Amino acid sequence: MFAEPSDPCSRWKVKRMTGDHSQKKRRRLWFVSQTPPPVNGQNVFNKRMAESFATYADVHVLPLGGSAPAKLWRALVNPLQLMFRLRHDDLVYGSLPGQLGAWLFLPTVLVLRIRRHVFYLHHHSFRAVAVGPLLAMTLIERLGGAWLRHIMLCERMRDGFAALYSQTRSDHIRVMPNAALYSAEERDEVSARRGQVCFGHMSVMTEDKGVPYLIELWSELLARGSTGKLILAGPIPDPGLRNQVEAAVAAHSNQIEWRGPLSGAPKQQFFDEIDLFVLPTKLIDEADPLVLLEAYASGVAVLAPDRGCIRGRLISEDWLMSMDPALDTSLLGEKLVQVMAERETLPTKVRAHSARLNDEAHAAGAALFVELGARSEQIAKILGKAS
Repeated sequence: MFAEPSDPCSRWKVKRMTGDHSQKKRRRLWFVSQTPPPVNGQNVFNKRMAESFATYADVHVLPLGGSAPAKLWRALVNPLQLMFRLRHDDLVYGSLPGQLGAWLFLPTVLVLRIRRHVFYLHHHSFRAVAVGPLLAMTLIERLGGAWLRHIMLCERMRDGFAALYSQTRSDHIRVMPNAALYSAEERDEVSARRGQVCFGHMSVMTEDKGVPYLIELWSELLARGSTGKLILAGPIPDPGLRNQVEAAVAAHSNQIEWRGPLSGAPKQQFFDEIDLFVLPTKLIDEADPLVLLEAYASGVAVLAPDRGCIRGRLISEDWLMSMDPALDTSLLGEKLVQVMAERETLPTKVRAHSARLNDEAHAAGAALFVELGARSEQIAKILGKAS
């Protein structure tokens, strides 16, 4: 039952080459992924992928469930749907859920292996590399076998995964950075920053996102006599952390501000106001944060630690945090002086860096969407530029 062919894609490749699915019939794509709700970075990205696939394929969504009972139910129903409804020329794409959700994805992987069907599995968490090997991921890799194609967010993620789970083999692992679908919007010019230097942080604010750490650094910097302002944005689920943020705002009313959740025009205004975005994340899962790309697109430099794919996204290692309080306080002070001195030139450099990230990501995205059945004109529409 588990015998593996020399090329499990051969049947599909023949159909692509002979045009059996060209303009006469849209291929069916099974989208085994969760979209909002709940709202988080991965689910927001999943929604964008579903919209991209819908431009050229008939998308059949198999959600993973938002609540615990729903997740258990979908872990049973999704494999049954694929077992009995999957056609040999269908495409299958999944977005692997984090932590315990990987275990619930195993029945789906098993069914696709039994059906001997090629499928793509998108990874959005760095946890399997950062603290691996994880048993659930080892089982997914072994069950998927020659039928499984992984999609990682950067080369570092690919190489680390291959070393832990694939005996250093990586020919079945694709790389597509998040920037492929989050291009910088074309803007005639970047808003000039004026007045007080502003640092900013936006997230679902938690301890793992480094919010208490950032407040500690900023408070120490202010105690040394530095001027400037820290603008915090995003919801704070933990009441204790909310109290801590409100206390910091009360103690430094003119130099620390919390704006709560932002979207649309207020969110863009946040990026237009700040000179530097600080992301002191401690998340094990942190991989390729979308907010970093949003900051760069607005001409805002980013200061962040060496987590996941972040090192390869920063302009240079001069913008890398050590997560040592003394060193990072000094670094913040240095960057405060630098962004003030380079207000006229730094945003332009940042936008150029953003464009380079987009170009590299578009090339990787184009190659992946070709594998997933899209034609060149469709890929150009998905990626927003010629591929």
